[in-house]
Amino acid sequence: MLKTIAKWFLGLLTCLVVLATAYLIWFKNGVNFIYGAHTQVVDHTKFATAVELTAIKDVSVLAPDGETMLENRTLVLDGGKIVSLSEDDEVPAGARVIDGRGKFIIPGLVDSHAHILKSPNDLLLFVANGVTHIRDLGGPEERLTLRDEIEQGRIGPRMFVASPPIDSMKFIQGSFWELITFHKNTHNVEHAKKVVKEFAEQGYDAIKIYHLDMPTYRAVNELAVELDIPTTGHFPLSMELSELAVTQQKEVAHLEEIVRVLIREFGSINKKGSEAFYAHVEARCDEIIDDLLANDITVNSVLWFMESIHDQFSNLETTLKQVPIEYANPGILEGTKDSEEFKVGWLPTYNQFEATSDPDDELYKKNDVFWRAREKAHHILLKAMVRRGVKIIAGTDSGGNLVVPGFSMHDELSSLNAGGMSPAQTLATATLNPAKLMQSNAGVIEAGRRADLLILNNNPLLDINNTRTIDTVILNGRVLDRATLDAMLEAVKQANDKSRKINIDQYL
Repeated sequence: MLKTIAKWFLGLLTCLVVLATAYLIWFKNGVNFIYGAHTQVVDHTKFATAVELTAIKDVSVLAPDGETMLENRTLVLDGGKIVSLSEDDEVPAGARVIDGRGKFIIPGLVDSHAHILKSPNDLLLFVANGVTHIRDLGGPEERLTLRDEIEQGRIGPRMFVASPPIDSMKFIQGSFWELITFHKNTHNVEHAKKVVKEFAEQGYDAIKIYHLDMPTYRAVNELAVELDIPTTGHFPLSMELSELAVTQQKEVAHLEEIVRVLIREFGSINKKGSEAFYAHVEARCDEIIDDLLANDITVNSVLWFMESIHDQFSNLETTLKQVPIEYANPGILEGTKDSEEFKVGWLPTYNQFEATSDPDDELYKKNDVFWRAREKAHHILLKAMVRRGVKIIAGTDSGGNLVVPGFSMHDELSSLNAGGMSPAQTLATATLNPAKLMQSNAGVIEAGRRADLLILNNNPLLDINNTRTIDTVILNGRVLDRATLDAMLEAVKQANDKSRKINIDQYL
């Protein structure tokens, strides 16, 4: 009898293990889908281009200070570097000559907050939009391999890769988070320090901080300084802004991090009123900025995404028509919806920001007030930071809702310009500023610098939207003309179309 019971028990246990394993495989497959892993991958090798001796004649070049254009210059490139910049129109023998008359050269753009997820086609979108360097803020170990492949010649933007985001959640929540994301959960301060050391040894360029408690947050930052590896990311949910005066975190991954704490300080915007909230933000600006400046902290913008949230909430279908979603990875675009509480995707019924109530309902009105106030708080802070000279870098949070890789870089620059920056200041957030932060040999056009450049049809110092008028991208000395860039975009679009489960024609 006991043997029979034991046999049945073992059989039942085996069935449960098999079912659990099957469920986890199914679940992980679904996670990979919404990260874009099931989309057809474009053969990037067909866009491979050799580095060659190149001279660009009679072109206007952005001056090293980023404030003016130097007219009628000849730029010579060789071996992936800028060899010379002169007023001399002579070119080396055997050089490929590009006629630069009526054109403008600027450094390649840097998206300082990107997420590749499992969507390698995004690399082509970045390049086709003039983004020659990205900072992937939180990638798995395979991202390091991708970074190295690009350094060895694969077509793609140069990559700065931050570690998987580090959390300090309770065991069950943290384990689930690790299953569905790239995150690494830690159990105590010592465990977190061990993880940081491992990430540093693996060769990550920075440590990404996410949901940490305050003791772990401070310990991680302290150790990172000892290891000479920068930290970037989020603030702990309980952090006070006074911590900015002493924190060793040198980059805030979104302007939103500060706004979130200001909202917590203030309390209910709906109860106290938007105007009172704006007054609170205004009153806090100088003290916050004093600490940012004194502690040499850089702020990553992620402004356009935050501005788009109210539009997604109030008028999603119209907003979708204003974004080139045909280039976004279908898995990320389509997402999934297990319930109203768990929605991932950009489209109606899948979009977490979309209003679920009628405009006349009280819930809608409350959310409308909140999202509008949150957006304006970003603008108040940005204007104050620009006025005081806070270091700002342009990041898009690509992969987020409606943030199409590459294209969104130009949206971000437009938002920063509208938010109070001059075109020159705006351009610096995507060129000189991130180059200084990363100690990169790009971001400025002068002899000896890396040849990551854009040739534009119109002057971005007159209108920042002219960064969209790309004639040619030069990627580490490799010249990619407009026809090649268009072919990249078309290849990604075709791969997406073959991989779609949901028709999006109504938004095109």
